[in-house]
Amino acid sequence: MERSINKATIYHSLVLSLIIIQLLSLIVPVNLTLLNAVLAIGVSILGIQSLSRSFQVATLIFFIAGLGLLSTTGLSINGLAMAITSMVDIVVLLVVMQLFLIPVTIGNYQATVEAFMQKHIRGPKQTFTFVMIVTHLLSSILSMGTVAIVLSILGDSIKRQVKDATRFSATAVTRGFTLGTLWAPGAATIFLISTVTKVGWTQLFIPCLILGLLGLLLAYLMEYNQPYMRIQPVTTNTKQQTRFTEHASLVSLVAAVIALLILSFVLMESKVVSSMNAVTLSGLLIVLIWVTALGLKPTTGQTAFKFALKKASLDYWQHGIASGAALAPFFVGIGTFTYGFQHSTISSELTHALAPSFAHLGWLLVVLIPIIVVLVSLIGIHPLASVALIGKIIMTMHIALSPLLIALSLNIGSVVAYMLSPFAGIVMIVATLLHVSSATVSVRWNWQFCLIFLVLSLGVATLLSLIF
Repeated sequence: MERSINKATIYHSLVLSLIIIQLLSLIVPVNLTLLNAVLAIGVSILGIQSLSRSFQVATLIFFIAGLGLLSTTGLSINGLAMAITSMVDIVVLLVVMQLFLIPVTIGNYQATVEAFMQKHIRGPKQTFTFVMIVTHLLSSILSMGTVAIVLSILGDSIKRQVKDATRFSATAVTRGFTLGTLWAPGAATIFLISTVTKVGWTQLFIPCLILGLLGLLLAYLMEYNQPYMRIQPVTTNTKQQTRFTEHASLVSLVAAVIALLILSFVLMESKVVSSMNAVTLSGLLIVLIWVTALGLKPTTGQTAFKFALKKASLDYWQHGIASGAALAPFFVGIGTFTYGFQHSTISSELTHALAPSFAHLGWLLVVLIPIIVVLVSLIGIHPLASVALIGKIIMTMHIALSPLLIALSLNIGSVVAYMLSPFAGIVMIVATLLHVSSATVSVRWNWQFCLIFLVLSLGVATLLSLIF
């Protein structure tokens, strides 16, 4: 027992150290990548046993394959460290976002939101729309940290409204989240596509926003006739609803979210830090201010507040850190592979090999581009890697297609890949939090939506490329 406790303590300490080093690297003019890589490896070694057998194997394969690809680039210690830490910022973000559960728990906001949904949201159909829109908007700036927040705050309310809450939550969150990456300023994919195709984000924004709204409408229509959509919500008496609202004001919850969005946007626009780090820093600051405000409320007893804070902090130490870092080994493995793939000679070799064939395809490329992105994602290649490679190949061939259409096609492919691939980060996070397999979330519950959205969005994208 003591051995397991010590192991857990070491693991949690390594994760917190990873966060501290990541944040220090933003303000200290010293290269801390090597130290960050050592911590990431330590977290991966201790955390890999918590992954399922299939993901343990996948993590090892990606890590070893990444090392093999890096060896073709004249591997250096610094290059290896950069590869290992290339996706560590995602892990840091997820762990930091778990901190929001502290003020949420202290203020008992779950009960407040549940009371709001009971009063204003009627039935599974409205609940599905509500969850999807909330996820869509928050993900535009909060990235993957959105998932844990939405599921933790709305999870109980969803269970009260819907019989099959697991599938309901998985489809609403994954579709709301991935469709947000089409246009979101905090999404890495759209900026990568903009760089590769030389199409500015301002030119991409409106067409991609239209595609995102189209996807949300399609998602609602496809789930409209599902059996769980016809089941009436569980009603709660008025007395219980009133008691719920006494715990905390919903206004402060909304204010905290808005403050987080605004601060993240300001930091992004200042270009002081990356989008991911901007959200991480904003999250830390907002949590600190929020907890302080809860402690200073006149109606809050200091003894009760200290007890609630201690209990919530202990829960974060015991469960929140592990939950946020649950996929850390996989992110280290696939980050190493993706970095190695992008920087290896394979990229240039594929360009020379495929260029002649691609040049003869013409308009068929509009369909072929997203299909390729999706297919390679099914074997674990991150969409960022495939988008960069395919975009580079196509843009060097002077094909008679609008750069905007090529960019939209790449973006559509990445969104479908994020939703359909069992290896996608968003799918794995949702699957982990809902205790189902990633293949169930991605393939079983989303394949029909992905297929229809792919066909429909490509048609709309073609029309939009003629307008904009």
